[in-house]
Amino acid sequence: MRELLKSLDKLNHVYEQFDLLNFRAHKVMPLTFNKKDSKSLLPQNKRLYFSYSYLDKEKTRLTNLILSQTINLKDPLFKQKKMLHPKLIDKALKLKNIDETHKKEESQLPNRNRKINKLKRLINMIDDENVGLCQGYLTQMKVLIYHNKASLFDERSEKYHPKELLDDVDFRMKIMQFDYDRYLYDDFTPEDFLDYLIFEKTQRHASFIKSYDARVLLPDAENCGFSGIAYEVKIDGIRECYVTFKGTEADMDYTENSRSKRLEKFLLEGYKDWNYNVNAILVGKSEENDQLVVARKFMSYLNEHLKENCLVYGLGHSLGGHFVQTLQLTDDYFKAGYTLNSAPVNLKQVQQIKPDLFDETTWKKLFELTNQKTVTNILNREIKRLLPREYPEIINQSFEQDLTQVFYEIPYTIWVGQKLEYNLNNWKYPFKQHLASYLSEEEIHSYQHFFEQLFVYLQDSNTSTQLMRSTLGFLGARVKILQADIDKPITSQFFYDYSNYIYESGIFLDRPQEITEDLNTSQLTMWKSSRREWPFLKSLNMDMLDLSVYFHIISGVKYFLNKKPNKIE
Repeated sequence: MRELLKSLDKLNHVYEQFDLLNFRAHKVMPLTFNKKDSKSLLPQNKRLYFSYSYLDKEKTRLTNLILSQTINLKDPLFKQKKMLHPKLIDKALKLKNIDETHKKEESQLPNRNRKINKLKRLINMIDDENVGLCQGYLTQMKVLIYHNKASLFDERSEKYHPKELLDDVDFRMKIMQFDYDRYLYDDFTPEDFLDYLIFEKTQRHASFIKSYDARVLLPDAENCGFSGIAYEVKIDGIRECYVTFKGTEADMDYTENSRSKRLEKFLLEGYKDWNYNVNAILVGKSEENDQLVVARKFMSYLNEHLKENCLVYGLGHSLGGHFVQTLQLTDDYFKAGYTLNSAPVNLKQVQQIKPDLFDETTWKKLFELTNQKTVTNILNREIKRLLPREYPEIINQSFEQDLTQVFYEIPYTIWVGQKLEYNLNNWKYPFKQHLASYLSEEEIHSYQHFFEQLFVYLQDSNTSTQLMRSTLGFLGARVKILQADIDKPITSQFFYDYSNYIYESGIFLDRPQEITEDLNTSQLTMWKSSRREWPFLKSLNMDMLDLSVYFHIISGVKYFLNKKPNKIE
């Protein structure tokens, strides 16, 4: 069984290299099409394809070896626990099936000769490897072995010390990712997963583990879309609780066989999160605070049920990071915490939740300061001085040009704690996070109002079909209004400024032109308008949109964290 464990570790390392190769391929994706960028792709493609070819062959070899070792495995333990061996074989067979399916589908991928298409093809091939799913099966095999034969795992002699797990970057990534990947572990409890993860990171055994799922404990959680899990653990007498808040839904539950049901769940969960993102964070509407209300209820429940002297830590990605920061500002729940590509705190929302946090004069001053969108270090320091304290225990890590950074330039938004931004040296990535450099205050308010109206329009949608129809209906109605008003100077200027911001961010490939023609002269469809009056709309850069999502999610942003950050004062 030790040899099987070694093979599992080797194959897991191969999948980690696939994940890193995916990041490298995304990093070199050219977002412009000049001759110099195109020429540099040729040697890059060769290196990337060479690495992929080696990893793919090694993956197949190790997958076959693991299946053979698992089937031929003989252990007296199997007589006592008759289902252990079949479960191990089942996981190994699933790995083999994914590998064989990938080989068949890989041959069907189009082999186009353009250099950028070859790079996209490589990314598709890596995506087809199902890295997350395969790593899930590998972890499940390790969990089964660990829980049934812990003597195979060597324990260190040094005792565990507080925050050791929290300070481990890989532990933070995996425990935050777990809430997205729970569907991979239907055969296991969260305690099973965490028990093995703790030993993997510390080589010490936990004597106590208990999970608290907000969606199990609080009926309102699922209704409003809030998702969070807390893990209370005891290691060498030290009690800690890791509270993880899930970000905006971006995962598809592939254990659901029905494609329509899978998509239905994905869209409805995403709608609930985006409704909160827009109305609570982007706009600051008091009546849309339901997820934050449930988050506070969840923390109150934990405070009542956790053992004494338990150190509570907060962890959150994207929307989840917003909860860590906001809960620390309103209630000081956490001894320490980390956020990743976090959405900000909205002070208007905080005022509704906890009006007595500041006196009237301080609230007024904070609103004045945060309504100024020329972001400066002096302004940030002035805001910090008005907060109850500096909150150095909360560390906010983010990719410098992540799409959530736009939220920090919306009126009344702040961050709580330290803010560390990461980027790569000598790297061109055009997304512009500073809205105020391109949009006026009125245009930013109009941007907020547009999305606020969209979610008012969607509020009666109960199915994914209704959501899609209502969204298209809303956009169609707004295009008609735009066509009717485009000859007005203010409308024309707004439209040009928004379009120019998106162009400068690399989302359009062609520069927009000032609108000079009156569109009232003919009743055009949105498509015809885009082809005639607004030809730049045809140049939508899907590569840039894909990259902005990839560098936001955990698997993409985590590779920035080994660089030296820029600390924002």
